[in-house]
Amino acid sequence: MVATLDLDRFSVHKLQSEGGLYDAFEHLNNKLADSHIGNVVSDLLEKPNLFVYVFSVFPNPPSIRNKILGGFPVDSQTLQQSFIPTLLSALSTFFFNLPSDTFHGDESRTVGRYERYVADVWPAMAILSSIAFGTATSGNTMNTSFRARKTIISVHDATILRKLNIPLPSDSHVAMQTLGDIMAVILQILKFYLDLLSDPRFADRCKDVYFGTSDKLDEDSEAEAADVPPLSHSEGPHLEATLATADIDLFGEWTILMASSATKDLFQLRRHDAKMAECVLKKIRQVSPHFIGEGVSHLYIFRQLSRGQFSGNNHKMLHGPSHGIPIYQAEITSNLRLVYQIDCTLDDDGQAERQVVKVYGIYSHKQLDHIWPWLSKLLNGRGKVYRQRCILRERGGPDSGVYRPATFSPTMEETTIKQSPILVREDGRSEDHTWLMSSKCVKLSKAYLNGLIAEREVELPFQLTTKEWQIVQCPTSCYVIGRSGTGKTTAMVFKMLGIQRAWEQVPSFRKPRQLFVTRFPVLAAKVEEFFTSLVESLELAGCTQDELRKLRSQIRSTAQQPPQMIDPLNALSYRPGTPQKYSELSDHDFPFFITFDQLARMVAADIHIGDSKEFGRPIASKEYNRLQFILDKVINDESSFVTSSTFRTHYWPRLCDASRSPLAQKFGPWLIFSEFMGVIKGSETAFHSPNGTLDRQTYVNLSTRTYPVFAGNRHSLYSAFELYSKLKGERYDYDMADRTYAILKALSCNPLKGQPVDYLYVDEVQDNLIIDTILLRILCRNADGLFWAGDTAQTISAGSSFRFADLKALIHRTEAAGNMAIQKSCAQPEVFKLPINYRSHGGIVDCAQLVVKLIADFWPDSIDVLEPERAMLGGPRPVFFTGWQNDISPHESFFSSLKGNRELGAEQCILVRNDTVREQIRKQFGDIAVILTLEASKGLEFDDVFLYNFFEDSATTFSQWRSILVACSDKDVTLSRNTSRSPHSALCTELKNLYVGITRARKKLYFLDHSQNSEPMRELWSKKGLIDIAPSGTNICEYAEESTLEQWAASGNKLFNACQFQEAVRCFERANLPRQLGIAQAYGLREVAASTVQTVERQKAFFDAAEAFAQCAREALPSEETRFRREAAKCYALADKPHIAAKFYIAADDISGAAEQYRKAGRFDEIAQILNRHTEKLAASYRSTLLHLPPVPLFSSAAEELKYLDEKGLHKERIDLLKSLGRILEAAEAQLGFGQLCDAIQTLLEHRDNQPNTMQRAVDIVLDTLWQECSFSMPIQSILRNKGSNAHKVLNCVRDIPLERLKISDSKQIRFFLVVQKSPFSEEVYRLGEEFSGRGDEAMALMAFDVYFSELPALNSASASEIDTFLRRFERYVRLLASTVSDEIPLRATDSRVRRVFGISPSSDYHYSVSAGTFLHRKFAQNQHLTMADTNLLLKGRLKARLRQKVLEENDTSCDSQAFSTQCPYSIMHGRSCSRMIHCHQQHEQKMSLDAAAYNAKVNVHLQQIRILDLMFSAVGSHEDWHASMTTGLHRLYAALYPTIYIEGSIADLDLSTPRNAAGCIGVARKWIQNAIEHLKPTDEPNIYSNYLMNIIRVTCLHTTLGGDYALREYVSHDSCRVSYGEQLLAEDDNVSTDVVASLIGSDPTPGVPALRFLLQNGVGMDLSVVCHFAEEICSRFVSSLHPSGEFSPLHNLLVPRRWIMDPDRPAVRKDTIQHFLYCLRRLMNILRSGRVHTKFDLPTDGESFVDVILARMCRMLCILGYNVRDVGLSKTIAEILLLPPFEVDRTRNESPQILRQLVNLRRQYLETILALDSGSAIKDLIHLVHKNSRYLTRPISPQIPQLIFEEVADISRQMKRAPVF
Repeated sequence: MVATLDLDRFSVHKLQSEGGLYDAFEHLNNKLADSHIGNVVSDLLEKPNLFVYVFSVFPNPPSIRNKILGGFPVDSQTLQQSFIPTLLSALSTFFFNLPSDTFHGDESRTVGRYERYVADVWPAMAILSSIAFGTATSGNTMNTSFRARKTIISVHDATILRKLNIPLPSDSHVAMQTLGDIMAVILQILKFYLDLLSDPRFADRCKDVYFGTSDKLDEDSEAEAADVPPLSHSEGPHLEATLATADIDLFGEWTILMASSATKDLFQLRRHDAKMAECVLKKIRQVSPHFIGEGVSHLYIFRQLSRGQFSGNNHKMLHGPSHGIPIYQAEITSNLRLVYQIDCTLDDDGQAERQVVKVYGIYSHKQLDHIWPWLSKLLNGRGKVYRQRCILRERGGPDSGVYRPATFSPTMEETTIKQSPILVREDGRSEDHTWLMSSKCVKLSKAYLNGLIAEREVELPFQLTTKEWQIVQCPTSCYVIGRSGTGKTTAMVFKMLGIQRAWEQVPSFRKPRQLFVTRFPVLAAKVEEFFTSLVESLELAGCTQDELRKLRSQIRSTAQQPPQMIDPLNALSYRPGTPQKYSELSDHDFPFFITFDQLARMVAADIHIGDSKEFGRPIASKEYNRLQFILDKVINDESSFVTSSTFRTHYWPRLCDASRSPLAQKFGPWLIFSEFMGVIKGSETAFHSPNGTLDRQTYVNLSTRTYPVFAGNRHSLYSAFELYSKLKGERYDYDMADRTYAILKALSCNPLKGQPVDYLYVDEVQDNLIIDTILLRILCRNADGLFWAGDTAQTISAGSSFRFADLKALIHRTEAAGNMAIQKSCAQPEVFKLPINYRSHGGIVDCAQLVVKLIADFWPDSIDVLEPERAMLGGPRPVFFTGWQNDISPHESFFSSLKGNRELGAEQCILVRNDTVREQIRKQFGDIAVILTLEASKGLEFDDVFLYNFFEDSATTFSQWRSILVACSDKDVTLSRNTSRSPHSALCTELKNLYVGITRARKKLYFLDHSQNSEPMRELWSKKGLIDIAPSGTNICEYAEESTLEQWAASGNKLFNACQFQEAVRCFERANLPRQLGIAQAYGLREVAASTVQTVERQKAFFDAAEAFAQCAREALPSEETRFRREAAKCYALADKPHIAAKFYIAADDISGAAEQYRKAGRFDEIAQILNRHTEKLAASYRSTLLHLPPVPLFSSAAEELKYLDEKGLHKERIDLLKSLGRILEAAEAQLGFGQLCDAIQTLLEHRDNQPNTMQRAVDIVLDTLWQECSFSMPIQSILRNKGSNAHKVLNCVRDIPLERLKISDSKQIRFFLVVQKSPFSEEVYRLGEEFSGRGDEAMALMAFDVYFSELPALNSASASEIDTFLRRFERYVRLLASTVSDEIPLRATDSRVRRVFGISPSSDYHYSVSAGTFLHRKFAQNQHLTMADTNLLLKGRLKARLRQKVLEENDTSCDSQAFSTQCPYSIMHGRSCSRMIHCHQQHEQKMSLDAAAYNAKVNVHLQQIRILDLMFSAVGSHEDWHASMTTGLHRLYAALYPTIYIEGSIADLDLSTPRNAAGCIGVARKWIQNAIEHLKPTDEPNIYSNYLMNIIRVTCLHTTLGGDYALREYVSHDSCRVSYGEQLLAEDDNVSTDVVASLIGSDPTPGVPALRFLLQNGVGMDLSVVCHFAEEICSRFVSSLHPSGEFSPLHNLLVPRRWIMDPDRPAVRKDTIQHFLYCLRRLMNILRSGRVHTKFDLPTDGESFVDVILARMCRMLCILGYNVRDVGLSKTIAEILLLPPFEVDRTRNESPQILRQLVNLRRQYLETILALDSGSAIKDLIHLVHKNSRYLTRPISPQIPQLIFEEVADISRQMKRAPVF
């Protein structure tokens, strides 16, 4: 090629002279005028570094720049052949080799990124071009169709593309689009380099590199670098962070701080009031070094104040010290005042506090209003010390008028103000002046002043607190813990900035590598933007006046343009040139801001596992392959990464379908995925486990305090985890725990490539897995350079399950282990806790703090416990709205006023649980406010937040919320007892969600919740005085704020950037911004379309989005038009509108995209027009393919075609051909061979009419598949509802087939599975079991019954009849199981029906195998090649265990029901439900419902339960718990027959003919009674023989009632059963046991009296009910001795309970025996009244009410006895026991008239008491005996007491006869 330039003119020798330089420039100008710019640049590039030198010194650099940019090619292929690649390479190399400190701001990092991009982009463009234009297509070109060409990309090419973050293109059209995007980036890089090259800063460097001095400089630099040690803990000096800024020349000692309000005033004056701004600037110029010497002779305000020259016109006090902290004004002009105060802040090094001038703003004279005295008083709330420091003045000298700033020791504790910053005016209006107190203050410095001159808003370091300074200057590693809004990220960024600026002051040292890591791209981008803004603002201090003028001109030129709205989903992408490998990072890249996901991918890209032998330990090939697979996926397939969103969309539905457990309802996908990642896979224990996963047993045994959420559901959750792992393997996915585990294992044997960083900053560390922190620790070489910040109270990422204490311990162990080659620090890391909240005020913070306290108190191991959080300022308490009466729409009255134009403001938000609730609010109340879900609100803040129905929509129940309130109020309740186990543990997560919702509010918080669930927290907050309860009838308009258009616009932009497009649309609409409104609508429609699944609806949604983008393009700015047209074209293409898409691609100048769409639509005429009109924009290779038609292959015969299709692997086409040939069975079998079950079944069923055998084959396939997945004891409904299971799929295939056409066996099986899929507990399932049993298919019957009883119903509130029905059905199931276990109904492996049900597969030689996961499969035993005997034995053993498990489970459930329990004592005593009703398991029936039928129904269910237990124990054999179960069952039966509360009934009401299968039940009960008797053995311990005697009483009563021929009295007479009276011996037979039995079996009560006295004197831990029953049994035997009438019949006129006269023929008892009995009763009554009942008796939970009931029972018995007794002495004793007034008795005890009157009065009192106690009872227990032959008329005692007329004693027995005992 002929040279354009004469390069001799540009030799070093000639350019060093002025004439030579002029001649060269003139020659260059001439060539630029008549030659192509490409040729000129190419010539300049011929000589190394000539171009950079010429460009830097050329008199008119913009002319060269414009020509270069104008010559930038428009075609990608032309670009690759042009001068641009060579030029970019030269420029990139030049700037990359310059030292980092040469650049300003963020330029160094940009140079580093662009250097890599320029080096890697050209091979990538070549690959994309070959795909787009067909220069290297693979495969047979004859198969090319008019659709976009599908591409196959080699591994090598894919690696090159991924290196630049370029997604692999699916076809040529996508490749063309990508090329266009890359060309735009290249043009951006070129502009950046040319702009840098024109900067005078680089002129000397450009000259040096060309004139030859660069060689010497490079050598010197290398020599210096060799002498500089690397920056690490052990080498080189430590960099101490500094934030000092350059002071303004001629300023004095006083630092001037500018509040953000003052800065805003200055900039507004500068922009909007030029005259006034110039006045202020003149005063500022007086102190600026740039303006010295302009003739201004006097000093102005700022300079005076900085020098402490306080005078009358600049230090006038607005309000005196008596008001608080003095506020001053300084006169600027006659009407302009500067308002400031003397404040105290930390100095630049944070070592001391000193006085400063803090400027609040610039105000007119009229604006100096009421707020300043109020502010003075408010500031005074910081305390006495603060006030003294502010008002102190130190003179500069004895007679000096100048003051110097005083210095103090720093205040360690940050002061807060409890007073609210809301000022209430006299007219009632309130003004929020929070900005005055929370304003960030920056130093008036050179950078600040230059920013003002350039009209650029600056971001400078603001004042830090003492604790924040300690963090910034901390010389060791640190852990920073703080709640939301406490300044963690701010301290982190300022520390990074301080390290950076410290290095800039010692440039001889290598640049520190600082790495910022977080989980969230938005946070990383925001922090990087903030850091970059700080650096660039500080750089303004060094700008010249010319540079400031140029900058101001640029800012003004762009100020008129509205801000562009960039797609927020792509706005977070990192700049071009971000390295793909960690080892490629250079010093230019730092500080480096990145997400953990990107960082892990970079580290993984450097790892190469060439051979499993490379590991330092033996590794199985399976593990090696797994690690290799995961690492390959991490590097090359980001789409396979399982995020929480992926889990919710693709995994969660299948997990829900596969399990009927309540996990889904209780916890939801986020919590379960968190447990998978954070505990089972991502914990430290899991990392050290095989394969990086906890096994089931280890997981189940984890501490419930440390991991409380799933403490009660771990088995169920682990089963879900196993299914998740299986599905993940099937999808070839990997998750975050897989990734980190694989990287760490690889790094354990392969050292990290690339240099470690010097400082590591991890923000929101709690949102990472704890094993992620191990990887992060490896990346940092400086053991003192670690910065971990976060808060475990606001975890928002799946997988977070640790505290900072856990993190600190892990880092210590990792450093100490030494296996990762991590340096251990010699200094202990610091822990900083930030308790001050700067975002929200005290009212909100205190409310949130209580939530945190609850978490810390109840789940201390799930959160880091800090000192109570405080707010910087006070504020109003949150308001709780409740009390609405409308249950259907409780909030309607509250929202009713928001009609028409009324609505909430721009910074007011309603937070709801989910999108469904949001839509309900909108539908019911209209578009009244910004409404977000809790999840969507994370990261956002609002002035006012309405938390709507948080508690009502909670999955946590009222009782669980209530448990917290109970635990907080009851000091004796241990925390672990109430909340350590699920479901209470779910409250931990709910409270964290509540904390997130509360802390979204800055100013006001409102709770809208009327539900019962909200009551506990509302009550707790109210007790603490943390909330206000809104009065009923409150209107929301009282709280609605009006917003300006600017506020609506700001809120819209905030929501748009957070991807909340629907809410952004609403804000832009109210801001009257139609352009922004349309853009937000378009992106919102695109988001809806992308989430639509169904094809038709998806295409319609994309069409709507395309129309919206088209409208945006029509209304867009010129710079945005092309972008919106391209978005519209993409959406039209996805909407299957290729013709319209092509038009928009043409409008967007994307001709290739248009051509592809025309090809897709078959519009060949339009393709021809494109070829004619836009030939230059299409590559030649692509033009030749646009009209290419593929040939169609033909076959001579079907056999030939089938053979061809089989050879080519075209299986679908081969199957279609078989079906077309009518070979249906072959086609179906082929589909089965490829696993296409449903397709095979469908194929067979479609032809069932013309080929009958196809239907039977289809049914066989269906049943085989169903039984493979749904054998005995499997969760059949979950499997059948799991849309991903084969069972679900095949069952759907036969859902509609006519079952009557099938064999009976097949049809019933299919019917069974269909019914179970719908409801496994329905009546139809049980009936099917009966049908199967009736047909002799016992295996299938057992299957049906087992499914029906797989989950027992809730029986707590079931009636006795309902429980009896349940027990009848359950007994049939138990009998069938027992029959199979005992071989009455043998189940054998030889029976195909048995094999099918139990998953048994026959193998060769009459052996069998058991399928994995089935009922018979054994985890650690042989399951294959079992003999028939072994199989039958295994089946019998497992069924035996099943029988035992189900019966014991049913026994616990049934016996806990109220139907099995007695009446609640409290309910009986008080006639209302007890306060513990929610937790009370006893009955609360009305007295009138307690009749004889209820009594017998209760006895019946106890007998049926005993019968079921006996069936089970008879079949499975005796176990250790057999005797305990028997004893418990008999105790319950005794309690039912002899209830504590007499109104429940008695044996007089017992009807033994009513129990179902009465004979069988009574027979079992007798057997149990006999066994119980034989197990009765006493001991010498009082509490043991007391229990023994209680059991003696029980079994004797049961034996007497239910009959039997066992010689009980003889048995207890044995020495082994003897209980001695000891010193109380009253008879020759020294045996309490014998006396007890004798008194209960015989008719003589005499032996029972000493036995009762023995119990009362010596018994411990007795059953009070049993003792009282024993006493009443003794008393009942006195009836024949009372002789109340004094006539010939001792029973005449007797008033007794019916049960006392069941056997009325009793012998007379001596009076002294009765008297001794009364002495025993006196002792018993004294015990009951003493309050020390517990010392003798074991009492139930409600002990007080129970004792009251017993007292009533004993009083009633004594009253009955007293009513019937005629003996004066006995009457007197009874009256004394009952504490009645005593009556006088003479010594003779004769029945004088006076005594008789007293006895009559007593009888009347006794009768009144008895009737009162019996009032309301349904059972008429009392009876009045009247002898038929009485010579006197016997009147009825009471209408309520019936008379029984008798002549002989036998008449009484006959009339009282009950049903016979079997």
